Amino acid sequence: MNKGTSEGTEEEIKFVKELNKNKNSKYWDIIKSPFSKRNLFAIHVIHKKYGKINKKKIMPKADIFLAYSQEENLLGYLEEKEFYLNEDDLKKLKLSPVNHTGISVKRPDSNRYQIMKMNPITFKKIFGSYELGAGASIFCKREEEFEKNNSVIKGWKIDNGKFNAYFKINGNMGIKELQEIKKLSTRKIYEMIAQSKTISDFIFRGIGNFEEPYTATWFYEKGILKKAEKIPFIVTTGSGRSHGDFTIVIKPK
Repeated sequence: MNKGTSEGTEEEIKFVKELNKNKNSKYWDIIKSPFSKRNLFAIHVIHKKYGKINKKKIMPKADIFLAYSQEENLLGYLEEKEFYLNEDDLKKLKLSPVNHTGISVKRPDSNRYQIMKMNPITFKKIFGSYELGAGASIFCKREEEFEKNNSVIKGWKIDNGKFNAYFKINGNMGIKELQEIKKLSTRKIYEMIAQSKTISDFIFRGIGNFEEPYTATWFYEKGILKKAEKIPFIVTTGSGRSHGDFTIVIKPK
């Protein structure tokens, strides 16, 4: 487990314990639920969930969700668990997950976490184009890297003909032309996220991909709990382009 993942998990566990230990916490006043907070308990997500867009099990947007118990007095069990509950405790305590209570937790010292990482197949389902992802992924800074673009285009499941037709390319391209394609593609991806609620809800909250309560209704970061929404972001590529791993990555700005 890498440093970012480990410390992120520690922050999630810490917040679960805080919610379960202190029902007078300000955070319970922010989360408005039809259920009494005395009957609600924070649950840590530890298992992967099926992503309808990804077509496989991955970790969902929600790191924590709330679950309802008909019993208010679980103090003995909570004390035994040091106020930490995860998904494995749901059946033991006969708890019922509460929809639209998912919380996405970020490390308090991290501003560069990934909001979303998309491979070509997932990207195509959301943005409707392999070409756009290829355009954002091309190498355009040094001429000695230009030959890698054949692998980039192939990795994005198209050929040079489709790429050239999409960007209306005639003849050879130099640094200036390639940089313009990359800039145009990145800007188009950004605009589609910024202008489409469906796309932004998928990117930032996991809506349309995960069932409830595994979408993000809330963001918790640096001690602040707030409604999940689109935040300032940048569009970039993953670090594996030179090794055949082609992705588009959305990060906080």
